[in-house]
Amino acid sequence: MEGISEIQRPAHVPLSRLIDFDIYQPLLAGKDFHESWKALQDSELPDIVWTPRNGGHWMVLRGRLVSEVLSDYSRFSNHTVLVPKDTAGEAYRLIPLSLDPPAHAPFRNLLSNGLSPKAVGGVEGAIRRLTVSLIEGFRLRGNCNFTHDFAEQLPIRIFMQIVALPIEDMPRLKYLADQFTRPDGTMEFKDVRIHFHAYIAPVIAARRGQDGTDMLSRMINGKVHDRALTDEEAANLCIQVLVGGLDTVVNFMGFVMLFLARDPAARRKLAENPEHIRIAINELARRFPLVTVARELRADIEYEGVALKQGEMIVAPMILHGLDSTENASPMNVDFNRDEARHSTFGNGSHVCPGAHLARTETRILLEEWLARIPEFEIAPGFEITYTGGIVGSVNTVPLVWEPASTRAVSA
Repeated sequence: MEGISEIQRPAHVPLSRLIDFDIYQPLLAGKDFHESWKALQDSELPDIVWTPRNGGHWMVLRGRLVSEVLSDYSRFSNHTVLVPKDTAGEAYRLIPLSLDPPAHAPFRNLLSNGLSPKAVGGVEGAIRRLTVSLIEGFRLRGNCNFTHDFAEQLPIRIFMQIVALPIEDMPRLKYLADQFTRPDGTMEFKDVRIHFHAYIAPVIAARRGQDGTDMLSRMINGKVHDRALTDEEAANLCIQVLVGGLDTVVNFMGFVMLFLARDPAARRKLAENPEHIRIAINELARRFPLVTVARELRADIEYEGVALKQGEMIVAPMILHGLDSTENASPMNVDFNRDEARHSTFGNGSHVCPGAHLARTETRILLEEWLARIPEFEIAPGFEITYTGGIVGSVNTVPLVWEPASTRAVSA
């Protein structure tokens, strides 16, 4: 592309595949987070491109290829899942995300057991009680900073309950998780990992050999191949859980409520037909994906007409699958009657997100309880919505307003 033709690139990368794009800074002037990614997809580029940013990497732009790269571990390894490879990728070699099948399976089982539908069912009552309490705390006020007053409260507090960590540690852990997913330059990737290890090491020591029933205790005392986890394995498994549990649902909820605040018809459809909310969650997940991950080439291959070399990185933006018009008709429109919503919002293949059921449950309960009490709301007039790109994209603040007299007191 014009302006970067002189940038040094590997000899096997055709000039026609070269673009100037930074996955950590994807935002375009006048466009929101998803519109910016969609503009890249619709810019008549080849389906696979290469950018010199973040250490240099390939990137696929079509849903079919996103799904394939995520699921085909025989060619695209999970050994490194973030770019730049030598900094973020090296620091984020956590378990089980950085392991390929079959090595990942026993570790994933330890993690998945704590987030299974049965396990989530055990905390659903707590999710609903906290949801109601938070909403009632500001319902009659007529306004809230949804991001701070709800999205950063419910999923994180429930998660801290699941892993039995002190709620006062929440700000510290959230900051560290954000430095992996949306680094702001205040900490290097290697230091994020060091700080996470410093936090989790005494937790592991205290819970090792005990009979705790919380998710971390069960993982720490679990076994793989009939042996106990090493301290390093336990730390990497626990850090993976902390990063996943402290960020993604927070941001998904923000995008969902921003959409509903701006779309009265969609909002009223769900408010008047709450039985449709459960199905609607999948369409909302398709339309508002957040995550961009990478894979490492296992060997030299030819893929989609280009030569890829062993050890190179290829980025698979989960964001682009559900927004691809070759996968979903009118993909930028939210259609609760869509026959099939094709997407990779929660991943694909052996590493599909183990927390997907918890995320869906929390978002469903949010909409059920919110719309029953505050059916009409909008974005605070004059407020400029801003976004931040990264491994997990975010809408920074969602300020909502409504007429207190229009709200309803509902028995929990």
